[in-house]
Amino acid sequence: MKKYLQASLFVLLLGMLTVSAQADEKPSDSLNELLQKHYAAYGVEGDPAATFAQTTAADWQNCSSNGDSCQTRDQLAEALGGLHKLIPDLKWEILDTLVSGDKVIIRGQGSGTPAGEFMGIPATGKSFKVMSIDIHTLSDGKISHTYHLEDWAAAMQQLSGH
Repeated sequence: MKKYLQASLFVLLLGMLTVSAQADEKPSDSLNELLQKHYAAYGVEGDPAATFAQTTAADWQNCSSNGDSCQTRDQLAEALGGLHKLIPDLKWEILDTLVSGDKVIIRGQGSGTPAGEFMGIPATGKSFKVMSIDIHTLSDGKISHTYHLEDWAAAMQQLSGH
């Protein structure tokens, strides 16, 4: 699984480099504001349901990297509610933003310290940092679709000490 995730991340990063070579747009202030608001909702300080209603289209879907598993904004908000209880200091940061036309690619970082068993690993007080890659499509000033990938194998490694 780890090799598959590494290969997937490599392919996504290669794609980012290709888009980066073509991307000549800097995010506008309004786009930066939208993205910062959207990503704040992933952390415990945010209100996912209320924020996603403001930052995403009504029919927005957040899909896995290969697109075969998608969540609506309500489904994702509900899942984040449970995650916030398990990881009471969860936060998400935007590290890089690339814009090309109606596409925005974000390299993000999630971090936190699980308060209970997480992914089969008992709580030890250890924290994790994971990289995420999001490819958003924008329409009418909102996020209309997202492909999303997180490196949870790295989090498991950090939490278990292996």
